[in-house]
Amino acid sequence: MATQDLVVRIGGEGGEGVISCGEILSKAVARGGLNIHAFRTFPAEIRGGLAMFQLRGSDGPARSLSQSVDVLCAMNHCGYDAYVHNIKDTGVLVYDPAFVTLDDRLGGRRRIELPLDEISKEVTGASRAKNMVAMGAMLAIFGPPVEYGVKLVADHFGKKGEDVVRMNQGAVEAGYKFAMEHMVELRRPFKLQPGRDEILVTGNEACALGAIAAGVEFVPGYPITPATPIFEFLCRELPKFGGKAVQFEDEIATLAAGIGASFAGKRVLTPTSGPGLSLMSETLNLAAMTECPITIINVMRGGPSTGMPTKTEQSDLKFAIYGTSGESPRCIMAPLDIYDCFWQTVRGVRIAEKYQMPVIILTDQALAYTSQNIPTPDLSEVDLGERLTPPLDQDRETFERYAVTETGVSPMPIPGVHDLMYMATGLEHNPKGAPNYTPKMHELMTQQRFAKLKALGKRIVHQHKVEEYEPEDTEIGVIGWGSTYGAIAEALENIERDTGVRIAHLHPRILSPLPEWRIRQFLGPLKKLIVPEENYTGQYAHFLKGKFGIKPIEIHKAHGIPFSSEELEKSIKEHL
Repeated sequence: MATQDLVVRIGGEGGEGVISCGEILSKAVARGGLNIHAFRTFPAEIRGGLAMFQLRGSDGPARSLSQSVDVLCAMNHCGYDAYVHNIKDTGVLVYDPAFVTLDDRLGGRRRIELPLDEISKEVTGASRAKNMVAMGAMLAIFGPPVEYGVKLVADHFGKKGEDVVRMNQGAVEAGYKFAMEHMVELRRPFKLQPGRDEILVTGNEACALGAIAAGVEFVPGYPITPATPIFEFLCRELPKFGGKAVQFEDEIATLAAGIGASFAGKRVLTPTSGPGLSLMSETLNLAAMTECPITIINVMRGGPSTGMPTKTEQSDLKFAIYGTSGESPRCIMAPLDIYDCFWQTVRGVRIAEKYQMPVIILTDQALAYTSQNIPTPDLSEVDLGERLTPPLDQDRETFERYAVTETGVSPMPIPGVHDLMYMATGLEHNPKGAPNYTPKMHELMTQQRFAKLKALGKRIVHQHKVEEYEPEDTEIGVIGWGSTYGAIAEALENIERDTGVRIAHLHPRILSPLPEWRIRQFLGPLKKLIVPEENYTGQYAHFLKGKFGIKPIEIHKAHGIPFSSEELEKSIKEHL
């Protein structure tokens, strides 16, 4: 049987329960055995403004946001007005006639009335459960039994009391019944596979789980959208594993506390977003100079300044690589998808510990708040790595904390474990840590610090931690980074299916240091290189141009919404 795919978008106003409707629906559909990609976007305000939840369910891969939808469920005219143009020609508008006024934009597309408010009042006596009526109706379209939704409503509303649970369960059942009577033709013949060994998580949750798996012991933090859920998750869960999460007064204090804990031998991770990373820049330099391991997860959002806190963008790359005074080595990473958020967080903490330097992991708002069901990570594959420490019998007189080594990594004593003292200062210093400003010493210690990036770069090539697709006899290639992976991969698959043109694809997980040898090998046979990214200026393309002297075709998007595979397919075809 061919792969089936269904995209449902729920649109309404903030405060109407659009997001909670979508979240419960996602869990029910995932438990029903479909692969899902659930994307949400909402205003920065607590109430009001446009809210949208889009659920893509498939019995094959569901890797990216779809621009066109099979079903638009408009809870009010706000949802209709914003998204009517996204309905496929073969798609359907499901709407509440009491709150949606149709117009010529709908064209000849099908429409089905779903009286959400009326059903909610009839079943519960109030309008506030209409989002659960919508949830029940959409669940019926995807195919899992109504019991899945009823059980999840009990889990979601359990703390609010039995009356609230029963009211919402009644609304779900009423919506499901309505859909089975009036919308059954919208269902796809999905191959449901319940009971798979999977977890349903957002990118933020996957990062938080990765931090725990990586043995992180201390998480200093300061709330900032859209990274706050990582901190909240770790505040709740890390103490169960012997760790601590502490809120500080700002991001400057956060990173300073993290450096102190790292100096004392703890594994440290802190989540933030662009404005927070900006505040950390001076302290980030201190971590590099004192060679204290620390991992920062930067969940990128639309900028500059306060910008668009609840929208996505890949615009912090240059700042992450270069955004400090002086030349300060650090590793920059970017997970490809939700599953990768877990493993690259584990890897990032390991790299920080092994190379004794800051690691910045770049995710983004879309990845952070997107939900997918992923294979349950096999914790036996987690490699914690160890920090290089001196032997316990190391002589105090001859010990050099910043001894020059081939890899740039020198033994780091742990206070209370090793009877070795040294100076850890932001000033330039000699191998013992004592301040020293001579030209020769500055050159020597700069080489020592940057030797870590060189050693790491060689390790990247050896481990081949690059996602790649290289068909033979192709002269066109795409290099991407971060969360654009799914949209690029689907776009290239569609182009190959429709036109027979095969396009190579390279997607590094470590952006600095670049896997230069692998990229040069990839570029060798190409006549055209395309670099799509979600920022206005083409930051990664500029980085590649500076390193390799190439002139790639740049595809930019800075709308606050991630690329869809359809957008990329259209743009790439224009350059074939």
